[in-house]
Amino acid sequence: MRGIPPLVLRRAILAPAVLALEMVLIAVSPVVLALAALASPLFGRWRPLRMTTIVLAFVVRHFGATLACLWLWLRSGFGRRLATEPMQRAHYAVLRWFVSGIYATIVRLAHVDVRVSESAEAEAALSDARRPVVVLGRHAGEGDTLLVIEHLLGRYGRRPRVVMHEALRLDPLIDVLGDRLPNRFVDPRGGDTEVEIAAMASDLDERGAVLIFPEGGNFSEHHRQRGIERLEVAGHAEQAEWARGMRHMAAPRPGGALAAIAAAPGADIVFAGHVGFPSSLGELWRLLPHDQTVEVRLWMTAAGDLPADHHERIDWLFGWWRTLDAWVAERHEAEVNAAT
Repeated sequence: MRGIPPLVLRRAILAPAVLALEMVLIAVSPVVLALAALASPLFGRWRPLRMTTIVLAFVVRHFGATLACLWLWLRSGFGRRLATEPMQRAHYAVLRWFVSGIYATIVRLAHVDVRVSESAEAEAALSDARRPVVVLGRHAGEGDTLLVIEHLLGRYGRRPRVVMHEALRLDPLIDVLGDRLPNRFVDPRGGDTEVEIAAMASDLDERGAVLIFPEGGNFSEHHRQRGIERLEVAGHAEQAEWARGMRHMAAPRPGGALAAIAAAPGADIVFAGHVGFPSSLGELWRLLPHDQTVEVRLWMTAAGDLPADHHERIDWLFGWWRTLDAWVAERHEAEVNAAT
């Protein structure tokens, strides 16, 4: 991708610079926490102190996980044995330690109650250690990525493979874990994304889980409108009409999702919808004074129940996206009614 430094610069300059900055932040963290505590009475419910603690917890976990990856590189014979099962298991353990720690900190300090409801079929599919899954999720911010990965790793003991935007390589930890584990970085503006995703999904083991956000980006009204226009320009009038009827979801880009499904024909398909999770640090700051509830809803389609025809699968995916949109609308309406 244009603007992403080459690998040697990311490893030799960017990663050390980020680690050095994190070391400075950790060193001055007592002073920063003291200042946040002094400012907290001005904002109510200790909001500056709680927000600062969340940010510093991220920095500490990020620093520790990055150093752990460096240690694993040394232990692997300077990278020669990174692809072996023990090394893969160790890197998933690092990812679980990082994600679970950040998730637990946010949930505790932001007073978030996470409620997961799923069909019995979805629960059975995710808990079954003998079958891989493809997870297709709503994308409303970076927070939902953390939420879904934490549940796959922690609650279900899965080994997620994630499709990520190439720009995330600017984060040294994501860059390293993204390369060492069977993930894929894609640039939506170029490259054969579907081929990359199919390659990632083709060798899923029994505990594997491919995670894809078919909307191709965080939901916004602008993103929703662009999806409708894209379908209209391509001559897909019926799908454009379906997309126009959705108020909380953008039209899915079926290529990547269907490529993963075709490459892993034995995988069941789990759909993940959610409402209430902060989509950014700014939204988290705004919501901190209030107790929060995050609702997650899971659905499942068995591998054997998918339509065989490619065009029918596109309609099937749009049908599920309309189901997710209806559920999100229902939860928003319930929230409004509860507040009045």
